[in-house]
Amino acid sequence: MVWTAHDENDDEIRYAVYFRGEHEREWKLLKENLEQKFYSWDTTALPDGAYYLKVVATDAGSNPPALALKTERQSERFEVDNTPPMVEDIKVAPASGKMTGGHPASFTAHDATSAIERAQYSLDGGDWVLVAPSSGISDGLVEHYEFSLPSLTPGEHTIAVRVYDRFENVGSGKTTFTVPDAKP
Repeated sequence: MVWTAHDENDDEIRYAVYFRGEHEREWKLLKENLEQKFYSWDTTALPDGAYYLKVVATDAGSNPPALALKTERQSERFEVDNTPPMVEDIKVAPASGKMTGGHPASFTAHDATSAIERAQYSLDGGDWVLVAPSSGISDGLVEHYEFSLPSLTPGEHTIAVRVYDRFENVGSGKTTFTVPDAKP
């Protein structure tokens, strides 16, 4: 996070950064005695949810206690989302009742707190291929995907799926299926 501050008589300003969850009353100190107007905060230790930040600035180091000034600013509400989306029900079906030609595939992705942004599949360790959701737009907490795989040779195959939410958390899954030999 980055902020701006200015002291009219060029006193040295020090900063303290605090945070609190949306329904919490008390601020928790993250870092104090900062000289820079920025702070990098690793939020991966926080549970998902809404949070606020507060920066307190003071020129106490340049002034006697009676003349020292202090001010603070609070951020807008922001979301922390560290949990990846889930991929479920990966299915590959035979084409037209037989495992020849294109193969219908499907899966469902869901995320508890943020919208699904995009999904991809990889067949047998090949390149990742972007897949559109059945609704046409990736914008929900739950998205269903239906698409066709290319014609496949007989034998075992693996389809891997990865799904990203709007915070770039990645969830994945895979399933293995078998294409039978063509009947003579």
